[in-house]
Amino acid sequence: MKQLKLLLVEDNVADVVFFREALLAAGVALEMQVVENGEEAMRFLRRQGQFTGAPRPNVVVLDLNLPVMKGREVLREMAADAALNTIPVAVLTTSTSEMHVCDAYPGGRCLYLVKTDEFKQLQELVRKIAAHAQPAA
Repeated sequence: MKQLKLLLVEDNVADVVFFREALLAAGVALEMQVVENGEEAMRFLRRQGQFTGAPRPNVVVLDLNLPVMKGREVLREMAADAALNTIPVAVLTTSTSEMHVCDAYPGGRCLYLVKTDEFKQLQELVRKIAAHAQPAA
């Protein structure tokens, strides 16, 4: 079985490290790529610029509060793009009040998850994300 690919869109280095550690500890088979802002995410997903050889992710983990281009904008662009809107997305953010952001994403392929600083809870979130990922067609 091929290893699934995850794109983490997160600008906070500590959150990236914490997520990577939880991914390893959870024992899920996800290969992680990281970009720091929404514009980089869209270039990665569209394989533009330095990302021409980027793999298509099986799931995108998206922070909403990003520099340059916000996570909400990334989600809107992905939803509007037939080549991208089949990729499952997990919105992982500190806000508990923006659950509606997933409503416009097609096919129920958007999960809304609240960030935690508890390692065991983050491992559970990682497992949910891995279950949400789908093999590339």
